[in-house]
Amino acid sequence: MKKNLIIGTILALGTLSMSTLTASAADTHGKCADGLAIQKFHRDTDPLASALKAKNLELRSLYGYDSIDIHKVDAVEAEIKELKYQINAFATKLNIPPCGRS
Repeated sequence: MKKNLIIGTILALGTLSMSTLTASAADTHGKCADGLAIQKFHRDTDPLASALKAKNLELRSLYGYDSIDIHKVDAVEAEIKELKYQINAFATKLNIPPCGRS
């Protein structure tokens, strides 16, 4: 019985802390950059962000193999670096500071 009470309390506290964190993160964007610029940034960089996620997954899978192909890892890491550069360049073009780029 005590075990269930402790687990329930931990889950409730975790849920409360996550909702507070989400609310504070949403408020940060409004203070550091223009809302329309952030919307344009997200809309225009969505394909780049999707490609970046795919490359990160590919890199994780490469690291998961027993024998790592260093050349392939280097190529994927270079592609990730280029995608991040393109996303950051677009944010700079729209004058979006780093706090609004997530």
